[in-house]
Amino acid sequence: MDINTFFFGLLILLSLGIFFYVGKFRASAEQRNREDKINWNRGRRFSSLKMIIWIMVSILGIALLARMFTG
Repeated sequence: MDINTFFFGLLILLSLGIFFYVGKFRASAEQRNREDKINWNRGRRFSSLKMIIWIMVSILGIALLARMFTG
C-alpha cells in the first residue's frame, strides 16, 4: 500500500464520518416552516420528453464540436 492509497482512504473515512455525524442534526422549525418555500407541487418546467430531446441535442452538439476540432 503506497502513501496515496493510505491518504485518500483516510480522507474518505474522515469525510464519511463527518457526513454521518452532521446528518444527525435537523433544521429548526423556523427554518423548515417558512412562507417563501419553493412550491414543488407546481407543474414541472421540463417534461420527460423535453429533457430527452435537450440531452440528445446537447450530445449532438458536443459531438459536432469534437469532430470540428479533431479533424
